[in-house]
Amino acid sequence: MSYILSSSKKFKKTKRDGYISTVQSLPDDLLIDILSRVGSISFTDFFNAKLSCRDFLKVSEEKFILKNISVEKFHAVPWWEVKDEISSFLKACEESGNPELLYRQGMMEFFSLKKVESGEEYLKKAMEMEHMEASYVYGIILLCKGGEYSNKDQGIKLLNAVKKSRKLGECRKRTRAFILSMWVNNPIAKSQELITSCHAETCGGRNNGGGGRRRRGWPWIYERDEDVTDENFCEACIWDDEVSLFCKQFS
Repeated sequence: MSYILSSSKKFKKTKRDGYISTVQSLPDDLLIDILSRVGSISFTDFFNAKLSCRDFLKVSEEKFILKNISVEKFHAVPWWEVKDEISSFLKACEESGNPELLYRQGMMEFFSLKKVESGEEYLKKAMEMEHMEASYVYGIILLCKGGEYSNKDQGIKLLNAVKKSRKLGECRKRTRAFILSMWVNNPIAKSQELITSCHAETCGGRNNGGGGRRRRGWPWIYERDEDVTDENFCEACIWDDEVSLFCKQFS
């Protein structure tokens, strides 16, 4: 017990007495890494950590930290005026490349503000940082655009990657919640059907006129990790259905 007391007293001594705390002895790179890991899990813990120590406070505005910090605590579409300090903080995170905030800005600009090109660009940036909902929405947008084969090819690849991650159901739920939370002034619509590349001989889709049944909704939309498969349909028909169901949210 005497050893524990003496140790605690030791840490309370200042640099003037010749002692340096463990945190003070760490290099800035390590402090940034620690605070980034804390912030990526909880903004509240990040906030408390930076207030608890001058060394953490000193590095708390580093871009690497702001890029990885969790912003789940903040509403995607606030219905009240945001305080200046919060607005400035979120703007700094966005400018640092925070994928969640890039996704949110992309959704707002594309679907609400009718800034289609910049909205796509924000979503693309978030997608490139492996943000699942951004990958899902950007994939849908590419398939809706039609036109160049590369759009369809990339869109299907993105959606297949989301499906492979077993987070398709979660992406549906979160994007639907986002869409319902904002004013939609630019509803998306399909420009063409994907099943022009349907594998008719093996697919139960309408091109085959077979026993396959078109999906009418997302019964698993609230499942967290759902690996959706439908053996009756080929890949083109599955994603054609997915695009149709996504677009129905705006009707």
